[in-house]
Amino acid sequence: MTTFLIILFGLWTYPIISFIVLRLTKNRLALRRQLIISSGILTVLALLGLQTNISTTLSELDWLIVSTIYLTISLVLAWTQFQKNKILKILGIIAMALVFGVGYLSGTIGALGVGFVVGEYDTEYEEWLGDGIIYKESTLGNAVSDHRGKKVEIYKTISWLPLIEWRTQVKEYNEYVTIMTTPLGVYSNPDLNKIYLSASIWWEHDKKYINWSDTLTIEK
Repeated sequence: MTTFLIILFGLWTYPIISFIVLRLTKNRLALRRQLIISSGILTVLALLGLQTNISTTLSELDWLIVSTIYLTISLVLAWTQFQKNKILKILGIIAMALVFGVGYLSGTIGALGVGFVVGEYDTEYEEWLGDGIIYKESTLGNAVSDHRGKKVEIYKTISWLPLIEWRTQVKEYNEYVTIMTTPLGVYSNPDLNKIYLSASIWWEHDKKYINWSDTLTIEK
């Protein structure tokens, strides 16, 4: 829920915040430049993280950094309205109408759809297994989608920099028992470099339990 609110907050407020910030720094161009550059750096880090599957161990911080992509776009579009070039201003107005229009529609009428999209990438369960191994699982799809499944990810971190993590494995499961079980049973055996997953549900039709299991090898 927190991640959904972060994205919703960005869609609602970043365009307004951008105009306020640029207006307040109208006579402080050096500060304005620093703010835009800082936002741009965070955007580059967000894009690199998405491409390389490197993130922080704080989910909320990850989503805040990702949201700076929209903040940077908002700042650049708002910046066009503080320029003397009329063509640039007109192009900026057209771009703002398109970008901010889609943003506000997504944050109001399309808020439910945004929630579904965010939920697709939001971790539902996380467990630190020791030795810098982090287990995460999330649900694929939603109640109205055709595809349903469970995604399991293994991340690693290091003791002297526990804020940074990187993904070493990802695996998807489509079995009904995995979809209906959150979290899966997780047992780690560091000596064998193995992670054992399990799940069990009562199947009323056959009057018996359905058991499921899988084994992941921890990559060094």
